[in-house]
Amino acid sequence: MNLSAVNWNKKSYAEYVGYLKSLADEKYREFNNKITPDSGCAIIGIRVPELRRIAKEIARSDGRGFLDYVTYEHKEALTQEEIIITGLTVGAMKLPFGELCQRIRTYAAMVKNWACCDVPVSSFKGIKNYIEEYKIEIYRFLKSENPWEQRVGIIILLDHYLSDENSAAYALSQVNSVKSSEYYVNMAQAWLIATAFAKHRDLTKSWLEDEFDLGESVLKMTVRKLRDSYRVSDGDKTWAAGLLNK
Repeated sequence: MNLSAVNWNKKSYAEYVGYLKSLADEKYREFNNKITPDSGCAIIGIRVPELRRIAKEIARSDGRGFLDYVTYEHKEALTQEEIIITGLTVGAMKLPFGELCQRIRTYAAMVKNWACCDVPVSSFKGIKNYIEEYKIEIYRFLKSENPWEQRVGIIILLDHYLSDENSAAYALSQVNSVKSSEYYVNMAQAWLIATAFAKHRDLTKSWLEDEFDLGESVLKMTVRKLRDSYRVSDGDKTWAAGLLNK
């Protein structure tokens, strides 16, 4: 399908969905069904490089038309791949601040599982152009009652707010404010903390000792992430394990 010359409407969207289905890999679909149980949406079985390629083609042509049509006409029945492509298309476009916020918000409301979240959020490079301004959007996500929107906020912090110590300190303080019993929220919190530790050891070590306030479950997940990391020394892994005994 030539995605660079599409006028998005009912007919072209049906052709697009048919095109996506033609790219299905049954073994990969089965694998995805195993790693995203209770996914909340159908899975076609398309590998991520293909999804990135499709999103880039759409973004280079009529990205806004695609996003408007998909998100307002079909958002309740999208497959996992369609949701991922929607997020990746947002990430591939150069958008002014207001539109970037609105597009990410609309995408976040469509997220049904961790796979729909993590790959697209990593593509939101435009956030780094508005690192201070975007904090109000992160606050909205973290305070949402929707756990998948909370995960979107946490993964935004992980991907775009750990580049320096000041940003990392902000990310850790925000993650500390999210009190949740949802597994995929807690795992995202642990992932962020472990990544912050690998990038900013002293800051994160001190924070874990003095400020961590997320409970035993998140602490156990964090320690497991640290002990599994190739970027954490054996000595620090031993120290992390000791946190469980305090």
